[in-house]
Amino acid sequence: MTALDVVLVDDGSTDDSPRIAQEFTRHDPRFRYVRQPNAGLSAARNTGVAHTSPGTEYLAFADSDDVLAPHAYARLTASLDASGSDFASGNVWRLEPGGRRQAWQYRWLTADRIGTHITRDPRLHTDRVAWNKVFRRSFWDRHGFTYPVGRLYEDTPVVIPAHYLADAVDVLHEHVYYWRVREGSITRLRTDVRGVRDRIAACEDVSAFLAGARPDQRRHYDTSCLRDDFVYFLEGLPMGGPAYRAAFMTGARAFLERAGADVTRDLPPDLRVKWQLAREDRLAELVELLAFEQANGVGTYAVRGGRVSYPGVGAVTGRAARVRRGELPVVARLSSVERQPDGTLRLTGFAYVRNAGPGRLVLALAQEHGTRRLRRFPTRTISLPLATDNAAQELHDYDRSGFETTLDPARLGEGEWTVGVVLAGTSGRGGTIRRAALRPLGRSEDQPRLYELPDGKRLVAAYREGRLVLSVRGCGARVEGYRIVGAGGVEACEAGPCQGEAGRVAEAGVEGRVGADGDARADGGAATRGGSAADGDVGARGGARAGASPSPVAVELLGRLRAPAPHPTHLSLRHPPSGTEFSFPVREWEDRFAVRMPLAALTGVSPAPHVAPRGVEPPDTDRWEARFRYPDGGLGAVPAAADLTPGPGLGRLCLRADAAGILAVELTRRPLVDSVAWACDGSLTVAGTWDAEARETAARLVLRHTVLREEVAVPVARDGARFRAAVPAEATGSLAEGRWSTLLGDVPVRLLTSAGADLPRHHTLAGRRFTAARRHGDRLELVAGSPLAEAERGAYRQRGLRTAYYPDRRRHGPLHDTVLFAGGDSPRAVLAELSRRESGLSPLWVTGDRRAAPSGAEPVEPYSRGWYEALATARHIVTDDQLPDWFERRPGQTVVQTWHGTPLGRIGTDLTGTPHADHRRIEALPRLARQWSLLVSPSRWATPVLRRALAYEGEVLEAGNPANDPLLAPGRDRARERVRASLGASPDARVVLYAPTYRTHLPLGRRHPALHRPDPAGLDVVELERKLGEDHMVLVRRHARVAGAVPGGRDVSAHPTTSGLLLAADVLVTDYSGLICGFAHTGRPMLFHTYDLAHYRDTARGFYADFEALAPGPLLADTGAVAEALREPEAAAAAHADAYAAFRTAFCDLDDGRAAARVVDRLTGC
Repeated sequence: MTALDVVLVDDGSTDDSPRIAQEFTRHDPRFRYVRQPNAGLSAARNTGVAHTSPGTEYLAFADSDDVLAPHAYARLTASLDASGSDFASGNVWRLEPGGRRQAWQYRWLTADRIGTHITRDPRLHTDRVAWNKVFRRSFWDRHGFTYPVGRLYEDTPVVIPAHYLADAVDVLHEHVYYWRVREGSITRLRTDVRGVRDRIAACEDVSAFLAGARPDQRRHYDTSCLRDDFVYFLEGLPMGGPAYRAAFMTGARAFLERAGADVTRDLPPDLRVKWQLAREDRLAELVELLAFEQANGVGTYAVRGGRVSYPGVGAVTGRAARVRRGELPVVARLSSVERQPDGTLRLTGFAYVRNAGPGRLVLALAQEHGTRRLRRFPTRTISLPLATDNAAQELHDYDRSGFETTLDPARLGEGEWTVGVVLAGTSGRGGTIRRAALRPLGRSEDQPRLYELPDGKRLVAAYREGRLVLSVRGCGARVEGYRIVGAGGVEACEAGPCQGEAGRVAEAGVEGRVGADGDARADGGAATRGGSAADGDVGARGGARAGASPSPVAVELLGRLRAPAPHPTHLSLRHPPSGTEFSFPVREWEDRFAVRMPLAALTGVSPAPHVAPRGVEPPDTDRWEARFRYPDGGLGAVPAAADLTPGPGLGRLCLRADAAGILAVELTRRPLVDSVAWACDGSLTVAGTWDAEARETAARLVLRHTVLREEVAVPVARDGARFRAAVPAEATGSLAEGRWSTLLGDVPVRLLTSAGADLPRHHTLAGRRFTAARRHGDRLELVAGSPLAEAERGAYRQRGLRTAYYPDRRRHGPLHDTVLFAGGDSPRAVLAELSRRESGLSPLWVTGDRRAAPSGAEPVEPYSRGWYEALATARHIVTDDQLPDWFERRPGQTVVQTWHGTPLGRIGTDLTGTPHADHRRIEALPRLARQWSLLVSPSRWATPVLRRALAYEGEVLEAGNPANDPLLAPGRDRARERVRASLGASPDARVVLYAPTYRTHLPLGRRHPALHRPDPAGLDVVELERKLGEDHMVLVRRHARVAGAVPGGRDVSAHPTTSGLLLAADVLVTDYSGLICGFAHTGRPMLFHTYDLAHYRDTARGFYADFEALAPGPLLADTGAVAEALREPEAAAAAHADAYAAFRTAFCDLDDGRAAARVVDRLTGC
């Protein structure tokens, strides 16, 4: 854009931003630099407006951390030029460490809305940010907008009034902005006191504005705040500290009082109850309700007497808790579709009224689109525990909501049919006859399924806007194969009608060339036959090759025609990024057709340049849109056979059928899987093809957990364009529960449509069910099932074990002479010591980390019936972490808490008031600590710290740290050699162990509140390895509370003992981990990568002592400094010898190799 005036406002920046900004101004006259003292974002924006040129027609605001999408302002201003609207807004990507994803505020934005208004589209209340917009300057000046200085959430008081004051607004569905989300930033702190006050104040400002400007809209806006703006902070109440809770309750109650009783009228029942509790200042019950929802999902409650009821929450009077007609939704999910031998489809799923019970299923029905025509199908009620498990809540049993129905496609006829169920609800408010469309089991399981019908028609089962739609269509023309044409004729012939037809096709003379206008024209030159099914070997999915052939010049699609449907005259190909279009003639003979496409036409068009920000992977596929053109000028999709398979000879060009059976024409390097098979022993074999250029970089098949981000890799065998990989049974059996995506190297594999049609495929291994499944249309995933028995799975059945089975066994079951061990190195060391004695005690080991139980111990799966039994009846329990909240030590039971190392960073009650502390957990500490019989302290320094931080008032055994015993054992040198040999380290290799601690400001997510993500700003292990060379072995040990692979190095996080890794290492690289208290016993060098020392010390967590003064090694700020120090680690650490000795004296004073023996002495009374 030439008509661009950019004002770069330096708001007192202390980093390198001013230099970068001034560089722009020196090289581009459109940029101007303004510096002012730090006053916040609002002041900077206001300054920017004041410094714009007087003739500026439009205004836009971009924040310094974020990225504009290419042509964003051109698109927005073009829309305003055409429409005359007052401002334009666009869609937004969230830019996160793992890439980009759709901003939730704009999920609804799937089509342009030109000239709209917030009063006509209330969803625009979520469009409250400034940086994805262009404002007409005259509109801005007319209303005198300014951003409020000194406040957070400064956008809302400007943008929402602007929406109401505008005559019209353009909202574009295209993404115009990348919003960089930084965990730990001010507005990401859910429990920040200033944040909640400023957010409520911003909403009050808008409400006050509407009271004068649009009083008819004020209540609607106030309700939107209670539905959206305030909910983020409401959900932070359980975690928030006293000051946060007080600030929220004060602000919320004032808002509710001012807004009036009717403000919650249009909210769903759960929100009405929450805001009523806030209005009545019932904080403790509100926190209890929110904690319940965190475990059971929003909107889960019981209905008693037509009123909402929550566990632990007293009665809520008035209208807020009353359930109105229609407020209990029908949940109808399809779990499987199976084609029967007679061609019918068997649909299995479940349907129930949420929070009211399973109800009674009357029938399934299909309604044709655009008509009132219905087809009814009888259903059979079945027991389906999946229904209860899928609900992920503990209050309701939906097992009897399962159904089966058989659907005959012949009864449908051509057209589109929405499939649903009719349900007779239970008594009460849900007791009416209800209809509901069938939806997919999960958000990303809505992939299409293709079924070929015997009369030449095809049925596609797909989801449209989340609803199951069956589409029955005839195929007048269907692509069933293709052949490659060289300069001298046919080079290869793919499976399909080309088999045995090559000569007949050649006679049709469909050679083509690309004219200047982009049309493919017939030359009249017939292709000669260079190979056919008679000349070479044609596999089921492969191609035929007749000796050496010249380079291919064209690819010829071959297919079958069916009457009486109209036949196409041309195949149109359009390249969306460039707008390039080609049209190729369709040649017919008998019931066959062919279309020749010159390869130069496809490969000669450049793909769209990758202009997304760093961290967003470039696309690996360049797609063309294929359409048939018919005699009447109409365009239609190009049906293709499901087993249309890419073969050798086309390079990156891939011709295949997509999941819906439509021809996909792509230039891609993505691997294509055509075979997925389980072996009897539980190994999984995956085979397929991939591009020759990509083969060199894809030597491993990688399984990656979609949530935990853990990885398992196996080697790939190659044979030309083919690849094959086998995941052995031992690797499969060790997978964490959940979904694992499949990649070749770092590229996701795709399923051939015919291979995907054979999925899911199940296999049971050691009592666990593993499923090879299709997801997102053509992605291959491996689903690792729960290790629990069916009667133990899911929140509902766990509640029964927790509230009925465990209390019963605790009261009535006899104490057994068993010791239940849970945790890591310290419990393991105590177990080893116990096993050396004749104690008469049987050891049990909790196997929750999927590691094998130590030799001699019986494994116990966490949350299994056996685990509840052991907690209730084991005479002794040894753990290094908190036991479950509901655990209550029984008379005669001993609980030994070894804790997990020496706390250098603050923990427990000492985190009170810090921004990332979970205050509900802190409040629970005294109750949890009362269940312990004994706390094992690793040092005299740690004793008072652990007592205070863990709120413990009982007996302390100052025994030292059992985890460190192997580091002081007489055979430690031999143990070191064994571990190094098991890791493949040569005697002269320098083994570097990188073991960072976790970051409290990087939570993994709500489903895993105890886990955290690796810090992307941490040590660059890949770069470190590059700098160090092959004479170093870098081991990476993730903290037990960190999920996700760290790129580079060798991940040894699953090694059975941390002490073994410490013995094996020549150098420890860490940050603030308590492992330094163990490694100090080796006397070997320690290096500290303290890139975030100030943030960790002053904001995130804090230390118990001056870390900079006590650290037994150099503090290094970046990867380069760490690499330099590792070249001569002894020299780098030499200056810290005194600190090393002082550290060992202060923090390791009790360690002598007999800590575990002291614990066992205490257990056995010796």
